Amino acid sequence: MPPGVRPEPNESCAADHQAAGERRNRRIVASASAGISQRALQALSTLLLMPLLLRSLGSAQFGIWGAAASLAWLSTLADVGTGAALVTLIARAVAASDLASARRYVAGTLGLGCCLTGIVALAVSAAWMAGALGTHSGPYLIALLGLAINIPLNAANNIWMALQEGYFASLWESAQTLLTLVGLVAAVLYSAGLMVCIAVVYGGLILANLGSLVHLLFAHPELRPRGLRVPVVDMRAVGGEGMMYFTLTLAGSLAFLLDNVLTLSWLGPEASARMTIALRICVMGMGAMGVILQPLWPAFAEAAESGDRKWIGTVLRRGSVWMIGSAIIGSALLVACGEPLLHYWLRDSLNIGQPLLWAIAAWLAAQALIRVPCLLLNGLSIIRYQVFVSVVATVIALGLKVILSREFGVAGILWATTVPYILWVLPAVCWRVSRWACQWNSVAFAAKST
Repeated sequence: MPPGVRPEPNESCAADHQAAGERRNRRIVASASAGISQRALQALSTLLLMPLLLRSLGSAQFGIWGAAASLAWLSTLADVGTGAALVTLIARAVAASDLASARRYVAGTLGLGCCLTGIVALAVSAAWMAGALGTHSGPYLIALLGLAINIPLNAANNIWMALQEGYFASLWESAQTLLTLVGLVAAVLYSAGLMVCIAVVYGGLILANLGSLVHLLFAHPELRPRGLRVPVVDMRAVGGEGMMYFTLTLAGSLAFLLDNVLTLSWLGPEASARMTIALRICVMGMGAMGVILQPLWPAFAEAAESGDRKWIGTVLRRGSVWMIGSAIIGSALLVACGEPLLHYWLRDSLNIGQPLLWAIAAWLAAQALIRVPCLLLNGLSIIRYQVFVSVVATVIALGLKVILSREFGVAGILWATTVPYILWVLPAVCWRVSRWACQWNSVAFAAKST
């Protein structure tokens, strides 16, 4: 039977599905509301910090700080996809009342994460001693070691999401934002310098995720690993599934994740400072989409496991329409009001004009268009197809970055990601969702015929 396709339930299950759908809706609203509050706090923090850091560090060091700090986004890649795999695996296990499997998935993820921490830390230390990290090795050494320590800790937020209790993950992310804000303000006031500012970013990340993991294991004792020794089979079970999500995330992220580093290398520190601001806006926008829509992922997985096709179809349509409308309004406001607001905010001439604002707006709109259908495909475990689509898009994007950066500078690098997403990814994802719906209809028709 195709992935995520279940026979249509009989009428006796309709009341159960309705009750389950209402429960999912309440949890989605709760998680999304908490996520919006967290992102609002993060946006306020960014508004306060960027001008302070720009004036304290200067344009050149601010660009280096932005490049090193932007590597924190690699935390979604460093666990080789096990965190993303947990969202689907645990959601399905809980829906099937298989808590033993859920516990094994948690143990396997933590065990594998600790192994990866050791491997990454050794590799980064060796690269640093060999001088492979380049001229600015200190900032990147701090960033990469911080990422290594965070690998097993980052699983907690994914488990909260899988349990459809994402509001707790947002609580701890808010704690991370506050820790980072206080630490960076103190660093600026005491003129602590570039290295301390980068250490504060990764220190806040580690402390908040550690608190989230401890909270999770106390709140859900049924998910606690039994003993410190983790069977290899448990690590393989999560690792095998995680590699597919890792490949998908890597393929999609490489289309934009290294834009700051590429800008620094190709166009220099001043352009990297502009890209830092542009990517902050892009990431804040994409983060807002994520906190609002991410709860749909485990809900889609649970609904597919339960055979609740009606709920999936309703949420898919409404969520897509809502997201497209929000993207249009947000993009229009950014283009219309962004330039004077950024000038007032930064109090510095970074040449963030209309061309770059149009590029940011188009980038955000492209991400919004594909978000809900992709979350459905994630919940249905249709991953290989998404990997293929993302790899093609990323190859096209990287080639376009080389060309467009010469012609249009920073804006060209952002447009290079947007074009393949609109012309290739969006049609491909919509086609795959339509095919899945047709497969489900075929199975339901065959079940009724027999």
